[in-house]
Amino acid sequence: MARVKIITDSTADIPPALAQELNITVIPVYIHFGEQTFRAGLDITNEQFYRRLAEGGPHPYTSSPAPTVFEQYYRQYSREYEGVLSIHLSNRFSGVVKTATTARDKLPASLTRVEVIDSTSTSLGLGLVVLAAARAAQAGASLEEVHRLVMHTIQHNHVVFFIDSVEYLERSGRLSQATAMLGSMQRIKPLLILDDGEIVPYDRTRTRAKAIEGLFTFIEDFPHVEQVAIMHSTTPDDVEKLLEKIDPIYPREKVMIVEYGPALGVHLGPNAMGVAVYEGID
Repeated sequence: MARVKIITDSTADIPPALAQELNITVIPVYIHFGEQTFRAGLDITNEQFYRRLAEGGPHPYTSSPAPTVFEQYYRQYSREYEGVLSIHLSNRFSGVVKTATTARDKLPASLTRVEVIDSTSTSLGLGLVVLAAARAAQAGASLEEVHRLVMHTIQHNHVVFFIDSVEYLERSGRLSQATAMLGSMQRIKPLLILDDGEIVPYDRTRTRAKAIEGLFTFIEDFPHVEQVAIMHSTTPDDVEKLLEKIDPIYPREKVMIVEYGPALGVHLGPNAMGVAVYEGID
């Protein structure tokens, strides 16, 4: 029986059935369109979100649930488990880590140990970390063992992606060092990488075909690959092209594929695609 409870947020893009199977609690972040507020994955589907995005209107933005939401879960699971690991998206993207930490600090010392961890990533970059933790917890690992695995996975987990337009990153203010490239990126499909939780330039490509080739080259450059995941939105044909390239070096049937949800879609917009690579170095 699991001794450790794993909690994350909906930006991890873990399929609901898999989260249920691995006993992962997923706390939804909020998506705002003007005065309308939705819980990602509960009140608005990916399809509905991208349809609204295409229709124009107020640009959406995200926000963290209130500290009381996290505190409620922490108090509940502190009575049921020996420890709780709450693993979330980069604090450079959102205030979720800060909010979760505020909730943890309200707990009395008598409750089970609760740890809040910044994954320095998002989407399946975060998701792969959470899945590794949940599988270890189900296998009966202690809090210290799961924590050690999580920190190792974060260190050796890498995310790169391309976007169809810089418009959404520009609006959301998530470009970091990539801001300097804005003037020259309008006619290209830039490859961007998550570096310590920030989006920074990785490479310049002029077509989707070259961008897909860039994703493959990124994977191919690792001497050892333990796991590969693809995050995409409205580009199933592009996913197939990438899978064909990956198959000789990593079995395509083992590649995890998800459509990234509204929390990331706010920043990337539609038609973007990325990969998360866990190199699995000991």
